[in-house]
Amino acid sequence: MKQLLTISFIAVTFIAAAQKQVVSAYNANKSGDYKSAAGYIEEAIGVEKAAIKDKTWRYRGEIYLNIATDSALSLEFPEALWIAKESYLKAQELDTKGNYKREIITGLGLVQTTAGSQGIGDYTSENYQQAAAKFDLSADIAGLFDVIDTMAIFNAALCFEKSNDVDLAVARYKTCGSYGYQVPNVYLFVANLLRLDDRVEEALTELQAARALFPREQSLIIEELNIYLENKDYERAEMNLKLAAEGDPTNEILWFSLGSVYDNLDKTELAAEAYLKALEINAQYFDANYNLGAMYFNDAVQGINEANDMWKPRMTKAESTKQKALEEAAKEKFMEARPFLEAAHASNAEDLDTIRSLRDIYARTGQDELMLQMSNLLK
Repeated sequence: MKQLLTISFIAVTFIAAAQKQVVSAYNANKSGDYKSAAGYIEEAIGVEKAAIKDKTWRYRGEIYLNIATDSALSLEFPEALWIAKESYLKAQELDTKGNYKREIITGLGLVQTTAGSQGIGDYTSENYQQAAAKFDLSADIAGLFDVIDTMAIFNAALCFEKSNDVDLAVARYKTCGSYGYQVPNVYLFVANLLRLDDRVEEALTELQAARALFPREQSLIIEELNIYLENKDYERAEMNLKLAAEGDPTNEILWFSLGSVYDNLDKTELAAEAYLKALEINAQYFDANYNLGAMYFNDAVQGINEANDMWKPRMTKAESTKQKALEEAAKEKFMEARPFLEAAHASNAEDLDTIRSLRDIYARTGQDELMLQMSNLLK
C-alpha cells in the first residue's frame, strides 16, 4: 500500500510540474519573453498529461508565431513558422469538441499571412530558397481550408526557379497551370526551364501537352518551333507542324510557323504556299505578310547583288544582257514583295524593318513620293 501511495504521489508531482510549465510558458509569452516561453512549453509537451491537452499546443503555436515575427529570435528559430503550424494542427486534433475552433483557425491564418509577407521580404533580399519555403507554407495552410492560393504557388515557383531548383519550379508552375493560373505563360516557363537544363525532349513534351489545351496560342507554337530551330532539327519541325496544320487547317499560326520552317530549309516555294495559306485565313496577319514580303525582298536583293558583281568597265553584249535580265528579275521580286510588306505596314505602322524595306522597294522601283514618305517615317 505504501508503494502505491508513492507512485501516486510521483504522478501528481509530474502533472503539477507540467501544469506549472504551461502556466510559465503562458506568462512568459504574455510578457514578451518568447524564448523563455518556448523553453517552458517544450518541457511541458514532454509530459504526457500536458501533451494530450489542446491548450498546451495552442500556447505553443502562439509562442512560435510570436518568435517568427521577432526579427532577432526568428534567426535563432528559423523553423518557428512551421512549428507554429504543426502546433495549431495538433491543437485542432485534440480539440474534439471544437471549443477553440475559432482561435485555432485564427492562429493558422496568422501563420499563413506571416509566411506570405515574409516570403516577399526574403524574395526582395534575394534569399530565394527561404522565400520559396515560406510561399509553400502559405499555400499549404490555404489548402487546409480548401483554398487554392495560386499566387503563393506561383511565387514559390518563381523562387525555386531563381534558386536553380528546376524540378520544384517546374512542379509549382505546372500546379498553377492545372488551376488555370497564369496560363499559358506558366507552360512557357516550364519549357524554358527544362530546355535550359538540357532536357529538350521533356520541354517538347510539355509544350505539346500545352498546345493540346491552347491550340491557337502562338507563343507555345513559336517556343516549340524555336527549340527545333535552335537544335537545327528542321525535319522534325517540318513534320510536326505539317501534321498540326493539316489537323487544324484554319489555324493561321500553324501555317505561318510551317512557312518559317520551310524558309529556314530554303524551300521557298513551300514557304510561300504556307504563308499564303496563313493569309487566306487572316489577311491582316503581320508576321505572315512580313515574312513573305521579306522572302521576296531578299530574293530581289540577291539578284541585285549578282547583277552588281557582274559589272566591269567593258562588258560584252551577252554579259550586259544577262546583267539587265538580273536587274529586271530583281525589280519584279521587289514588286512581288511590295503588297505583302504594305499589308504588314498597315497592320503595324511602327515596325522599322518594314518601313526600311518599303523605302528601298520604292527607291528601286522609281516611286519617289512613297520613298520619301517612308524616309520621313524613319526620321
